[in-house]
Amino acid sequence: MEREKGISRSSSERQQEIRFMLNEHGHLSVLQLAQHFDVSEMTIRRDLKVLSSTGIITREYGGATYSTSGQPNSIFFNRLGEAEREKTAIGKLAASLIQSGESIILDAGTTTLAVAQNLTQNCTVITNSLPIATILTGQKGINVLVTGGEVRESTYALVGQIAHSTLKAFNVDKLFLGVTGFSLERGLTTTNLLESEVKQAMIHASKEVILVAHSLKFEKVYYHTFADWYQINTLITDSGISPNAKTELEKKGTNILVASLE
Repeated sequence: MEREKGISRSSSERQQEIRFMLNEHGHLSVLQLAQHFDVSEMTIRRDLKVLSSTGIITREYGGATYSTSGQPNSIFFNRLGEAEREKTAIGKLAASLIQSGESIILDAGTTTLAVAQNLTQNCTVITNSLPIATILTGQKGINVLVTGGEVRESTYALVGQIAHSTLKAFNVDKLFLGVTGFSLERGLTTTNLLESEVKQAMIHASKEVILVAHSLKFEKVYYHTFADWYQINTLITDSGISPNAKTELEKKGTNILVASLE
């Protein structure tokens, strides 16, 4: 296994390659992986923490092995490799909007996971995402609260009445909201009614609603509309959004921030 110097990867790209390497080799140490990617051992430990939270790999002392249960049939896992550069850029920009001491909600999803991966401010995070809770737990200055509820195996999101009731009690500064698809006419849509209900409770609990979604999701309409544009303060997306779409969304009262891919 040769060391790969000078190759810059996003965290999601690196995590996907780690999974392939573990599938091939069975077991690798943190040191081996750090040397291969030319990053710190702490960076590799964070990557392994994310992968283990989704059941893809099993962490062991000083390293990790590929999960003996095989690759999970997970929408969340499949989406980890989708629009990786865009999600990373969106996550960095979104995290920069959080002020020290604020309370925020991080919705379940791979783009909101990118927000969590770039979060360094002292704050309180409420989430219904098991992977997000896993990577933020133990980070200095970040207080993590998990909603509780039923786990959706495909997305590792907590849903149902417990999650919904928990969120009703909060009043937070900002919500970073995920979506399966969004369009001018049909608003924000998703594929699951239980997740829609939790998203609606998040919106009602938040002073400011920030949608984080890459441009490939634009004009994609799915099973259930859970919010309209008047409920969304800001959309953070990438440069793939067309000038016309940006103009039309701004007409609906939504502020558009475009994340740089540099």
